[in-house]
Amino acid sequence: MNLKRFAIGLFFVASAFSNDLGCSSSSHQGTIEILISDHRDAIGDFSSFEVELSSIDLHRSGEPVETGWLELQPLRPLIDLTEVIGEDSVLVIRQTIPAGSYDAIRINASDVHGTLLGGEEVALGSFSEAARQEVALPDGQTATLLVDLKVQSRDDHPGQGYMLVLGNVTRIP
Repeated sequence: MNLKRFAIGLFFVASAFSNDLGCSSSSHQGTIEILISDHRDAIGDFSSFEVELSSIDLHRSGEPVETGWLELQPLRPLIDLTEVIGEDSVLVIRQTIPAGSYDAIRINASDVHGTLLGGEEVALGSFSEAARQEVALPDGQTATLLVDLKVQSRDDHPGQGYMLVLGNVTRIP
């Protein structure tokens, strides 16, 4: 009988200790929303420009650069950037994640390709780029980020080479 009381007492002490360390199964959560838009650089050269998102990652503040990334799966993995120019955007992430501070975002695409207005195909392959962006996500709150992807011409002559770059990342109030 004493052993049973000891085991039950040990269980309650361990449960209380793990809750103090933030190991509780009812940890604090918030919602992250990520929207994608395209800046008006060279997108006007294209009739379509598709980005197939494989993931969007957020980096936890204070963690090493190599680790600490939280991988998020897009709601809409295929985006045509010709449809989200300027003020237009598309919601690609709306997910509940651990509340806390994040300090970077990384966009990962498995395939990037487009069709020029003249019909020529442009294939850029995969894409992965990170940007520093501080995001505080309070418990029970929602944080929204707008990510600007830019299609840029490598020179002044359309069709001579294009690249996709991660532009501004801004927090929307």
